[in-house]
Amino acid sequence: MIKGLGVDIADSNRIAGMLEKYGDHFITKAFTTEEIRYCSTRADPPLHYAGRWAAKEAFYKALPESCQKLSTWKSVEIRAEDFRAPFIRICNDKLNETMKNSEIDRVHLSISHDRNLCIATVILE
Repeated sequence: MIKGLGVDIADSNRIAGMLEKYGDHFITKAFTTEEIRYCSTRADPPLHYAGRWAAKEAFYKALPESCQKLSTWKSVEIRAEDFRAPFIRICNDKLNETMKNSEIDRVHLSISHDRNLCIATVILE
């Protein structure tokens, strides 16, 4: 049963501007060490940061209110390993517990890029 649905779109040009303006402060506030490592090794880092930004926003929008208050930028990590589809790892134990209490057992993520736009969709089951 679907418990939540969230969608967000992000412009990599906007993210590039934030990276230029705020540098490491922006990166370390919004992204985990693993996300920073992954994005910084890509040919177009702002595009990958934008995809993760959209995914985090979509995840937050999908959450029930009881979970939203526990969610921060670093509560979740957007992972992509070995050419598999990206997935969300919950990094906050309290958020993970509250999601389970809300009967959320699975998190589905899809991210798509087109030129400078990234869209992410999250479905909670």
